[in-house]
Order: sequence, then C-alpha cells, then structure tokens
Amino acid sequence: MSGFMRIQDISERTGISKSAIRYYESKNLLRSVERNSSGYRMYSEGQVAKIKLISSLRLADIPIKDIEAYLKENDTKSKKRMMDEWIQIIRGRLDRLNVSLHYLDSNCESEQIYLIEKSEETIIWFLAESNIGQFKEHVRKRMKELKKLNIPIKSCYLNYLSGKDLIKAKIGFCVPVDTHANKLSEIHSIEHTASCICIALAFKSPISKIQDGYQKLMRYAIENKWAPTGSILECYRGEDFSDLDLLMPVTQIGKREDV
Repeated sequence: MSGFMRIQDISERTGISKSAIRYYESKNLLRSVERNSSGYRMYSEGQVAKIKLISSLRLADIPIKDIEAYLKENDTKSKKRMMDEWIQIIRGRLDRLNVSLHYLDSNCESEQIYLIEKSEETIIWFLAESNIGQFKEHVRKRMKELKKLNIPIKSCYLNYLSGKDLIKAKIGFCVPVDTHANKLSEIHSIEHTASCICIALAFKSPISKIQDGYQKLMRYAIENKWAPTGSILECYRGEDFSDLDLLMPVTQIGKREDV
C-alpha cells in the first residue's frame, strides 16, 4: 500500500500521539483511509496537514463540535468567519485572565476594592444639575416618571460630567432592552452598553463625602496601573437603591451602541 502510513508512522511524522489520533477518529474529526491486511489503520499523505490542523485547534481550546463544523465547511468566507469568531472569544478570555491576574497582584483586599462584571444593559440617561450629594430629588422625579409608565428599573447610575460645587451629571436607569421610551420627557440619550469588567469600591460613607470615594478609587487605579476604559459610575442598587458602588470599567467584553 504505497503512499499510506500506519498510525505509528503518522504519529512520528506529525509529533502527535497515537492516542490523540485515535481520539480524533472517535470524534469523527478524522478517518483512516482503510485497514491493511494485518488490521492496522492506514492514513494517507494528505491527512498529515489535517491532523496537524486538528491538533492545533484543540491546543487553541476550540470545542470538538466547532472543529467538526470547520472541517466540513467548504466555503472559504464561512471558514474565515468561524476563525474570526474564535479569535474574538479567545481575546475575551485573555482579557479576563489579564484583569484577574492584575487584580490579584494588586493591594485589593486592604483597599476593599473588588471586581465586578457588568452585563449588557440598556440605560436611559437624563441630564441633571445639582450640588454634590444633592441629586436625590432628580432621581426620584425620573423614577416616578418611569414607574408611572410601568417601566421596571434594575439599577440607577450617576455619571459625573463637569463642575466642582455645582455639578452637571447624567442620571441613568437600567431598563429592559425592549423598553419603549417615546413617552418619557427630556431624555438625553438611550445607551446599549456592552458587558465589561470593572474595579469597584463599595461606598458606605455619607453621600456628601462621595468625592473621597472617587479619590480612593482613582488612587488605587493609578498606584496599581489600571487603564480605565470608561468613566467612573456611581451605581445604586437594592430595593431602595441605597447600596452604592463606584465602578471603573477596565476592560470591555462586547460592543456598545448609543441611540
């Protein structure tokens, strides 16, 4: 059977173990051409590259079912799209690992800083102007308007824009993605945010001292060389929105879109 190789031969040619090659066969990623008179699996020269590709994709942690679909696909553009999707997934994993390592390597516990993954959200933003720590009435007004229209609110954000004593800010409410906001008044914007990972500080002091929280989070970020991917947000949660976290995005997982 000139031109054909036993599993031992192809293992030596590729540097890939016989057990791995048998595993690829068991998962329908590879098929021996036939068996010789002694019952040994036989492989062709043309399968060397395929076996190397399968091994490479497995080492890249591509799932078996995705490799199978890739090998069956004949359209070059479709294969390129599949490869691009894998690249994006792996880049996302790499971002997470880098953030995790950076966090653990920083002085996180003594500073009471933690990591939080902020999922994709739809946020309705309103403009507001008030003194430091005096935005409560603005928030109540907008919450009342949302509740009147039976729009559920998941969380509330405040995004500082400018000012020192008299502050200009955006007040945002996280709402369901299918929310119809045409009946709301004075909307500044509707933002569809991507999921991201933030470093966060739980703020327990009086709201009038909120600047201290900003300074502490900024100091921690600078000292530990975090690179923000967005501005700090005041995030209010809980039944009465009294739980306050200061969030600084440090890596973006998906795309974002402004309306």
